[in-house]
Amino acid sequence: MAKRENWLTRFKQLLSAGWGRYQRRRQRLLARSASQARFALTREGAHLLFIVLFVFVGAVARDINLLILIATAMIGLLLLQWRISIGTISGVTATRRMLERTTEGSPVDCQITASNRKQWLGAWLIKFEDNIQQLAPKSNRQICKATAALDELPAGSTGSASYRLTFHRRGWYQIGPCVLSTRFPLSLGRSWRTESLVQQVIVHPRLGHLLPAAKIFFRIDRVGQVKASRHAGAHETEFFGLRPWVTGDSRRWIHWRTTAKQGELTVKQFDRLQQQQACVLLDLYQYKNDRSEECLVACERAIAFVATLATRSAQVAGARIAVAIAAAQVVTLTNIQSPVLVRNLLDELAVLRPSPQPQRA
Repeated sequence: MAKRENWLTRFKQLLSAGWGRYQRRRQRLLARSASQARFALTREGAHLLFIVLFVFVGAVARDINLLILIATAMIGLLLLQWRISIGTISGVTATRRMLERTTEGSPVDCQITASNRKQWLGAWLIKFEDNIQQLAPKSNRQICKATAALDELPAGSTGSASYRLTFHRRGWYQIGPCVLSTRFPLSLGRSWRTESLVQQVIVHPRLGHLLPAAKIFFRIDRVGQVKASRHAGAHETEFFGLRPWVTGDSRRWIHWRTTAKQGELTVKQFDRLQQQQACVLLDLYQYKNDRSEECLVACERAIAFVATLATRSAQVAGARIAVAIAAAQVVTLTNIQSPVLVRNLLDELAVLRPSPQPQRA
């Protein structure tokens, strides 16, 4: 019985190892086939092929040798298109460079650098085509495409082409893979090859401008008031800054090292000003199967307001803000007072999705 169990275990291990090798080999073959150059006739090439077949059939039926020669010459044009276009696109590689983060409505430039590794054959009329897909929040919109073109790329050289993108919706987008194609020289066929250039871009919510009325969120009689706390006395070694000497200051507060460097009396600052401390709760509630435009606009306005409030508050020295988000997932961020923390908040706001019932991640 034990021998049978060992045999079954060994058989399962061999089967699992063989299946793993098959999957890895299949992935390598798929990647290799995707990177190889392919060819297809264009509309003009299909028309020419139809004419060639018509002429060839008529020449054979009527026994006209001249028409057979003409048909052969026309077939030679198709073969020339296939060979040159395949050779043009085969040795060309590309790299992409663009920002990883941008803001809704702000243009972002994408630069594609192409290299021709062939030693004697150049490349002409290269077209770069990137697929753009929104990963989060999920959308029913079709995949968009961005294109750039390069007129000429001599052998052994590099060139660059660029295009500009403007995202009108916040979210998490995927750029790529990149498809390199050409119709050179006669536009009778199209050769293309896929480069595995995949890059992800986070589009932050659109930022607005806070009106003076927004100061009501930070009034003195509310939580998050502007106050000063004095820490001098028991721990006089703890201070929060330096300032020039003012009549009435104690001599014990003099910072002698800074005074010697600057040549004037400098004293320790024990008062720390705590400004604009506020807590914000963002509740993105949405009824089930409610896809109305009013609900979507209200959610986008709320997200944009929180993004603007956090960004503007971080620009004030000593300001703090805490944000709690109830959406498809519950997110809590506290003590947002630096550009890095604001960027983390904007990353979370970019992929928020309204939900009737928040679920903790």
